[in-house]
Amino acid sequence: MSEKKESFTYYLKLLYPFIKKDIGLLLFGLFAMLITSGLRLLHPLILAQIIDHSIPDRNMAQMFQYGGYFVIVVLLSGLLSYLQILLLSRLGIKIITKFKGNVFSHLLKLPVSWFNKQPVGELIARVESDSERVKVLFSDLSITIIGNVLFFIGGFIVLFILQWQITIYILPAIIICAVGYWFLFKYLNGFFRLIRERYAVISAKITDYVQGIQMLQALNQEKKALKDVEQASLSKKKVEVHTQMIEYGSQSVFSFMVNVVFIIIVILVSAPKIIAGTLTVGILIVFIQYIYQLVWPLMQISENVMQIQRSFASLKRILELTKLPTEDELYTGTLHPVFEQEIRFENVWFGYKEDEWVLKDVSLTIPKGKKIALVGPSGSGKTTTVSLLCGFYPVQKGRILIDGIPLSEINFREWRRKIGLILQDVYLFPGSILENVRVYNDQIEEAKVQEAISIVQLNEFIKKLPEGINSELAERGQNISQGEKQLISFARALAFESEIIIMDEATASIDPQTEAKIQHSMQNLLAGKTALVVAHRLTSVLDADEILYFNEGRITARGKHSELLNNSPEYRKLVELQMLQVQDE
Repeated sequence: MSEKKESFTYYLKLLYPFIKKDIGLLLFGLFAMLITSGLRLLHPLILAQIIDHSIPDRNMAQMFQYGGYFVIVVLLSGLLSYLQILLLSRLGIKIITKFKGNVFSHLLKLPVSWFNKQPVGELIARVESDSERVKVLFSDLSITIIGNVLFFIGGFIVLFILQWQITIYILPAIIICAVGYWFLFKYLNGFFRLIRERYAVISAKITDYVQGIQMLQALNQEKKALKDVEQASLSKKKVEVHTQMIEYGSQSVFSFMVNVVFIIIVILVSAPKIIAGTLTVGILIVFIQYIYQLVWPLMQISENVMQIQRSFASLKRILELTKLPTEDELYTGTLHPVFEQEIRFENVWFGYKEDEWVLKDVSLTIPKGKKIALVGPSGSGKTTTVSLLCGFYPVQKGRILIDGIPLSEINFREWRRKIGLILQDVYLFPGSILENVRVYNDQIEEAKVQEAISIVQLNEFIKKLPEGINSELAERGQNISQGEKQLISFARALAFESEIIIMDEATASIDPQTEAKIQHSMQNLLAGKTALVVAHRLTSVLDADEILYFNEGRITARGKHSELLNNSPEYRKLVELQMLQVQDE
C-alpha cells in the first residue's frame, strides 16, 4: 500500500464509522459550500454589469437593481457560511468525542505488558492532543478546502469563457505553483509527524515530573527537571522553526507570484485590447477581482492542506494505538472458570525479555481455602508469579492449571472476577470512599460496602469524617494514611466477593505498629478465602499453610514456618534479620 493511499483513502475508510450517522450534516455543508462558491463568483460579474452598462448608459434604475442583487448575494452567502460553520463545528466536536471514547476504550483493553513500556504523558498527548488536531478533518475545514477548490475551478472556467486569450497566459504559472506545492506538502508531512512525536515526549516528561514533584523538591532537583524539559522543548522548537520557515517562506513566494506576476500579465495582455475597444473595463475588473479572489482560495488551500497533513500525522499516531492487539485478541480462552480444588503451576518459565528468565521451572500448588506465602529477596520472581496468576502475562513455558484446566483456555475476564488484588502501592481514584471501594461499580450496593468497611475495621475512621463514606479523597489518597489506604483496598476485595485474595507486599510500606493494628482486619479478610500472600515482612505469613522461598527465579525451599526454620538456612537468616529490625524499632 502506498503512503498516499494509506494516508487518505485508507484512513478515511477507518474514520467512516464515526461519521456515517451524521453524513447528512456533511452533505449539507458540502451543498452550502457549493452554493456559497457560486454566489462568490457572481460578485465581480455584477460589478462588471454596472461598470460596462449601467454607468455608461446612465441608467440609475438598472444600477440600483444590480446593486440590490449584489447585496442579496453577499447576505445569502454570509448566512450560508454561518450555518455551515455552526453545524460543522458542532459535528466536529460530536465526532471527535466519540473518536476519543473509542481510542480510550481500546487503550483499556491493551495488555499490562504494553503499559509498562509507555510514558503516561505520551499516552495523554496521543489520546487528547492528537485527537483535537484530528478534529479539523470533521469540521468546516474539510468542507472549506473542497469549497475553495470548487471556487478556484469555477472562477477559472468563468475567466476562460470571458477571455480565453488572457486566461491561457496565467495557466502555466498556476500549474507551476500547484505542482510546487504538491511536492512541498509531501516533504513537510514527515516534519509534522516529528513535531507531534517531540510534543509527546515533552508531555511525558512534564507528567512524570509533576507526579514526582515532592521528591524533586526534597532533593533540590527542580533545576535539573527544568533543564530536561527545556532541552526537549528546544528539540521540538528546532524542527518547528525549520518547518515554519519552509512553509511560510513558500507561501510568500506563492503570494508574490499571484498578487504581482499574475496582475502584471493580465494588465499587459488586456491593455492593448481595451485601447482597441475589443475588451471592456468591466471585464478587466472581473479579471483583477477574480485573481485577487482566487489568490485567497489558493493560499487557503495550501494552508488547509498543511493542516490536514498535520491532522493525518496525528491520526496515524492514534490509529497505531488502535491497531495494537488487545487482551481479547491475545487471550482467547472461552471456558468458564471453576475453582473447587486447586491452582497448580507446572514447570513454569517466564521472562520479560527474551532469554532473560525471571521464573525458572517453578512448580507450586495452591489448594482451595488455603493460605500460601511467597517470600524471598527482591527480584526473585514473587510478583511475577502473582502477575501470571492474574493473567497479566502469558506463560512462556509450562502451564498454570485451574482444577486441571489450563489458564490459557479459561475466559480471562471471568477468571479475574474471582481475584481480589491488593498491592503495596494502593491506587485510589478521584472521588469518595464509597466509589473507591466499589470502583464505580454501581451494582455493588452501599450496604455491602458498609459491611466490608466494618469487617476490615475501617468504620471508626470513617465515622470521624465530615461526610462519612461519601467523603472525597485527595488525588491518590494523599489526605489519608498508608494504613487507611490498605484497609480500603481490603474492603474492595470483600465488596467484590473475591474468592482468591492476592496480597503483594501489602504491608511493606506500613510501620510495624500500624501493621499490628490491621492484622485482625487481614484475618477477617482471608477467612474462608484462598490466599496467595507475597510478603517482605514475615509477621503476616507465619500462620500460612505453606511458605515458598524464592531465590533467583526458583523455589529453593517450602514448608511451614517451623519447618523452614529448621531446614532452610536462607529462610532462617531472613527471620533473624527481621527480628533484629523489630528489636531496633
